Amino acid sequence: MREAAWAPVLVFVAHAIGARFFGHEPYVDPVMHFLGGAATAFFVYRVCRIGGGLIGAPSILVVDLLAVGLTCAVALAWELGELVSDVTLGTRAHTSVANTLRDLLLGAVGAVATAGASHLLPSGGEGVSARDTGERE
Repeated sequence: MREAAWAPVLVFVAHAIGARFFGHEPYVDPVMHFLGGAATAFFVYRVCRIGGGLIGAPSILVVDLLAVGLTCAVALAWELGELVSDVTLGTRAHTSVANTLRDLLLGAVGAVATAGASHLLPSGGEGVSARDTGERE
């Protein structure tokens, strides 16, 4: 699982460090939401490849849809967590509706960019096949 989880963890740590040194807005937060979307999609791609035997051999389209869809779900859960934190703990994570929508959009764009890159890279775009899982074709 470390093969997959390093990217989102790296983005989370970079976000914390960047926000401390440069402030949350206007640069660190948008960049990190894009990179967070890309890292989460990367995580889903790696998990599908590593655990392919558990889920069968999904087509390229299914893996792409899982990566983008689950990344959007994670981004939404993150933003809802910020809202709950604001309401219950009095934090000020949400500055505006526009900021929240921007964050969600950037996460989705990061996921779509990763999906596109997976088809452009030499080892990408092949889905999770029986060859990846060690099963017979």
